[in-house]
Amino acid sequence: MEKCPVCKEEKKGKHYCSGCRTVFVCPQQNCETVIFNRKARVCPKCGLLFDDYIDHHKMYRQCPKCSKKQGLSDPQCRYCKYWFNCPTCGHKVPSTSMLTCPRCATSLR
Repeated sequence: MEKCPVCKEEKKGKHYCSGCRTVFVCPQQNCETVIFNRKARVCPKCGLLFDDYIDHHKMYRQCPKCSKKQGLSDPQCRYCKYWFNCPTCGHKVPSTSMLTCPRCATSLR
C-alpha cells in the first residue's frame, strides 16, 4: 500500500483512503473520473455518493428532483419517474424540467 498524500497513513488504495476518507478516483468501473476536490462527497460525472460506497460498498446516486437515493444502474427514479439518462440515446438529462432529450428529441414523460 502507498501513503496517502492527505493524512500520510499507509491506508491508501487506488480509489480512496480509508483513513481520512479522501476519494482520488471514482470507484465505478465505467466512470473512473479523477477527483481533484479533496472534500468531494459526490462524483461530478456519474453522481456516485462516496460515503455510501466507502461505508457499505453500495453504489447509489441522489435524484435531483426528489432527493431520494437510487441505484446507480437505474435509468429512471423509482419514486418520481425522473429520467437520469435518455432511454434512447443515453444522453445525460441536464435539467429536471426537460420534456424531451436535447440530442434525439425522445419524450421524457
